[in-house]
Amino acid sequence: MEIPKPPSFLNADAKQKYYDIAEQFMSEGKWKSGDEIALSGLLANYQRWVEAEKLIKKNKDLCFETETGYRQQIPEISIANNAMKNMLAFIKEFSLTPRERIKLKETVLDGDGNEDDSDPELEGLIVK
Repeated sequence: MEIPKPPSFLNADAKQKYYDIAEQFMSEGKWKSGDEIALSGLLANYQRWVEAEKLIKKNKDLCFETETGYRQQIPEISIANNAMKNMLAFIKEFSLTPRERIKLKETVLDGDGNEDDSDPELEGLIVK
């Protein structure tokens, strides 16, 4: 199976991360049809977050003064925060954090490290 191309709106850095993650999943046999959509969403938010953080750093002030003299937070902070929140949701879906990988491994393996497809609660409901 060939990795679908990332969307054209992603910049070079986001496209490289797209290919890196997709290749990792393909090599592990975890890539499914449609994953490119969620991966594109993750990397669109990554790109948005990076750009907003660059603008925040460039601005050097987290607030600006309105015409009425009110100090208000620059919009890039909200953009960065929303993009980070969205990235975290996608990252969890792909189990890309150490904690999520541990949870995934515990779900797949029983306490002995052996695969266990049995469900004790369900087994108790089945009349043999």
